[in-house]
Amino acid sequence: MRWCLMTLLVAIASVHTDGYSQEFEAREHARAAAVAAGKTSTSAAPIVLQEPARSYFEWGAIVSEQGEVLNVRPGSVAAIMGLQPRDQLTHVNDKLFEPGKLAQFLTHIAELEHNQQFVVGIIRDSQTLQLTGTVQANVIPGWRLEVFHDFDEASLANDNQQQCGRLSVFFTPPAAADLHPAFINSVAGDNVRIQNPTIKLAAQEYRIGVHELIQDPSVRRGRGIAPEKYLTLTIEPNKTYHIAAKFIPAKRFKYINAEYWEPVVWKVTEQNCQLD
Repeated sequence: MRWCLMTLLVAIASVHTDGYSQEFEAREHARAAAVAAGKTSTSAAPIVLQEPARSYFEWGAIVSEQGEVLNVRPGSVAAIMGLQPRDQLTHVNDKLFEPGKLAQFLTHIAELEHNQQFVVGIIRDSQTLQLTGTVQANVIPGWRLEVFHDFDEASLANDNQQQCGRLSVFFTPPAAADLHPAFINSVAGDNVRIQNPTIKLAAQEYRIGVHELIQDPSVRRGRGIAPEKYLTLTIEPNKTYHIAAKFIPAKRFKYINAEYWEPVVWKVTEQNCQLD
């Protein structure tokens, strides 16, 4: 069975979060699920796998079951509000704190929406205080993929060449590392701008022409058709080389010769490759 994965990874903007690790984890989760589905399903219909974006709010305080603040993480929302160790919680908004029911109290805080203001009541040194804060939510990107069967990948190898590898722009690279999508425009001077996200090549050296698909709003491009940039790469047997456009923020205004980016291999994976 021939199969190929075509994906629509939903781009979700990260809000005050460790975007790189969460984005990479979501994409790897999607890749593993799609590979498993492609190997086990016998259906000719596409398989849709998806997981919605999820957000959560980490307040930044460690609290005892009796409502005493034990620790406050520096830089957290709790710290910015002015919460201190030994403060005694009394309520959040209109939700009273009940001793022994810490989980309910923290669940109420975790369910607050991004940018929502909230008030936490405390007792500190026999004084009753009201601390105000603004929710800063963390977002885990959502993803969606479709698994198609009977989908041929492009091949530029001759029939008498047995060892091969692949070039791929299938997976979206992590933007948090200044890596962006690209498309392969030429291989060894031959125009290969096609819909297929993967190209099978005989194992040897190639000069690969790449165009960037950088979405960063700070990019300044020259007028006219953007020139392709070249990457010299030796294809080894049974390896897939994932191509991306590397954005160089320090050169964002140097658009005449497209100095603001360069083509790179951002990941190499092992994948069996056989010529027909």
